[in-house]
Amino acid sequence: MNKEQIHALIERIKKGDKTELGNLYAEYRKPFLKFASRFNLEREELLDLYQDSIIALMDNIHNGNIDTLGSSLKTYLFSIGKFMAFKKLKRLDKLKETPFDVDRLDQYMYEIETKNEFDKEEIALFKHSYRKMGKKCQEVLNLYYYRGFSIEEIQETLGYDNYNVVKSQKSRCLKQLKLLVVNAKNEQ
Repeated sequence: MNKEQIHALIERIKKGDKTELGNLYAEYRKPFLKFASRFNLEREELLDLYQDSIIALMDNIHNGNIDTLGSSLKTYLFSIGKFMAFKKLKRLDKLKETPFDVDRLDQYMYEIETKNEFDKEEIALFKHSYRKMGKKCQEVLNLYYYRGFSIEEIQETLGYDNYNVVKSQKSRCLKQLKLLVVNAKNEQ
């Protein structure tokens, strides 16, 4: 869907078009449940998470919060769901049980969608570069970018003494990853 189509769909939903809402619900249900299965929640919890995410999406549509949406509705919905899942997992203290799986990077890259689409070659370069990094860097980047931890949460989880050390470590690791990706591109 292009931006004009997304905007038109949002406007129809704002005006109370139940058919569009039903279509949206049905279209994204199965992909959402597959995406959310990574959070190790029971099926009923996943269904509740989807329902809550749809409700939040509808609230944001009706409140005008996504009139200038920079991504697809699917990406936006999945982001809402991811945020809600993290909140639920933190409450249940299950977040530590959700390991980073580099093989799920395709979905991860989709979730953090930028204005540029990543092709398979770029994702492969990213995976290769990520695997070349040290375990500490992988862990810090995983916690911050993939699992949504704050710097303070990383500090607590990994046992760092100082907030600034974690912040610097994350920055160095990200620079290292970017450099590895650039070098890998130049080697091709």
